[in-house]
Amino acid sequence: MIKIENNKTIDVTEVRIRRISSNNLIAIASVTLNDELIINDIYVSNIDGAIVIKMPNSEFATKNRQYSIVPQQKLFHKIKSAIIEKINA
Repeated sequence: MIKIENNKTIDVTEVRIRRISSNNLIAIASVTLNDELIINDIYVSNIDGAIVIKMPNSEFATKNRQYSIVPQQKLFHKIKSAIIEKINA
């Protein structure tokens, strides 16, 4: 069992971008959290001028209309902001 302190925060410590030009898809991102957890295959799209990210799915999750990785809203926005900042750099 992993015990997490109540005041511990999760930070995006690295973002890697692989640019792609295919329809609305503009990149595939990998994000590292607290230098300990890497989330690969985050799809980054430009839909009607807005950047949209889609978390990775396993085949099972896709069949059941779920995501494999589901960050809570606050962490999701941290991840999205870090990806957008890296793309715009």
